[in-house]
Amino acid sequence: MNNLGFFLREAFKNMRLNALMSATAITTTAICILILGAGMLVSAHVQGALFRVSQDVEINAFFPEGVSDEEIEQTRSSVEGYPEVERVTYVSKDEALERYKEIFAESPDLYEGLPTDALPASLEVQLYDSSDSDAVASKLEAEGTFEDLRYPQQTIERVNEFVGYVTWAMRGATALFLVASVLLIFNTIRLSIFARRKEIEVMKLVGASDSFVRTPFVLEGLVQGLIGAAIAALVVLWANSAFVSWAQEQIPYFAVSSSAVNIPFMLLVLLGVGVVVGIVGSYLSVRRFMKI
Repeated sequence: MNNLGFFLREAFKNMRLNALMSATAITTTAICILILGAGMLVSAHVQGALFRVSQDVEINAFFPEGVSDEEIEQTRSSVEGYPEVERVTYVSKDEALERYKEIFAESPDLYEGLPTDALPASLEVQLYDSSDSDAVASKLEAEGTFEDLRYPQQTIERVNEFVGYVTWAMRGATALFLVASVLLIFNTIRLSIFARRKEIEVMKLVGASDSFVRTPFVLEGLVQGLIGAAIAALVVLWANSAFVSWAQEQIPYFAVSSSAVNIPFMLLVLLGVGVVVGIVGSYLSVRRFMKI
């Protein structure tokens, strides 16, 4: 600790002497952390939106043409008795048409001339727990009264699967950039050691320990990684804020919230990864090229 000022001065001097390589290492690290941060943002927002949608899963069960009022009432009473069901709402053909007109109020050509019985009657089945949607759907199919079932759980599962593929692709890209960052920092530190090899030889001849000689170079790698990570973290924070503001204004029906992202945790991860990349790259270089 008494030599911390000396070590930091040496680290910044090395970075100044190898400015181009240091800038390249910092840039590559920033790109790596930026990809990692983008992946975390995409995953957090998509998972947050899916969670909010899944909390309000509703199964729409459509009756076939020609079903009697008695059959509808019997089926409705049966469905209301399911323990997983919170509420059942009957939607007649007239109500279905009115809803359709409200949705496409700005495009009257889509519903003008439609007969009042153009759309089927249905039951809207609200669940206590969205995870029961598949089980309730199976029960509804067993009723034998419905012509078709629709519920968002199927879409949620498909989106989750797609998000999984995207997340793994971004993780792969991040891993490649991590390796590139480590190698660039490795080469930057190696150049610093080579440029100061005579000075290091003298230091070791007068009794300097390996740790004393090694520390400035490790700090140099740490600073490079930290600067790159900080730049990327600031860009990620700005991108997250801009996206949330844009989404809430342009697509308010899509559940986007700033609370979906745990900002302190994300910053800790991004800065931590940057520091680890810098330390690993510099330590490997020093370990290999210290004996000169």
